[in-house]
Amino acid sequence: MRKLVTILLIVSIVVLIAAIPVFGVSAAGAVCAGAPTPRLTSGIQARPAQVYSTLWASPDSIAVLTVMYHGDTFNVQSGVICAFGPYNWYQVNFKGVVGWVTEGTGSTYWVEPTGGVSPTPVPGTPIPPTQPPATPATPTPNTGACAGAPAPRLKIGGNGRPTQDFSSLRSGIDSNTVIAVMYAARGDVFKVTAGPFCGYGLYNWWQVNFKGTLGYVTEGTGNTYWVEPAP
Repeated sequence: MRKLVTILLIVSIVVLIAAIPVFGVSAAGAVCAGAPTPRLTSGIQARPAQVYSTLWASPDSIAVLTVMYHGDTFNVQSGVICAFGPYNWYQVNFKGVVGWVTEGTGSTYWVEPTGGVSPTPVPGTPIPPTQPPATPATPTPNTGACAGAPAPRLKIGGNGRPTQDFSSLRSGIDSNTVIAVMYAARGDVFKVTAGPFCGYGLYNWWQVNFKGTLGYVTEGTGNTYWVEPAP
């Protein structure tokens, strides 16, 4: 009898361990509550629905593989899984680079199928340059705020922070090179060193220092701010 109880206890522990998600990621096919209704499926082609979409190394990762812009397309390989947000994640292949994308948040889609849905209109779609700047440098042309962009709220010498889930720190204006990612949930703060500069969109750009790394952030588009002043 004692041997039977021991066996049953071991089996129960194994079942409980198997039910625990690995790295905080739920099983494939799971859909996140509060995320937009999934529209991607394995085997289809998709595209960024906003100005750009970030290709991550994996769910729950802060490693950025590359950035895809409005007009780019990628192939969906697997998904959907729920993780890190929570968001709906898909594994995709973009020009031979395999990574993960998030589908959106709330009622906003960040990526969408190339067929079956109307393209999301994105004003001022940027075209990535062939050779992005190797090192950040304060630009001299196009200084001043962009007409049509949100009114500048950051100030040189002041602090800023992401207003959305995250903000990309780029190596230069008009660059598609992401050198760091700053997260609102982590309480990331940067120091504003120069700006605003008008370009690439048109957007208001600021040169900032984030934990010793010098780069550029965009303040927002339309009435939406992507970064804001911080205490």
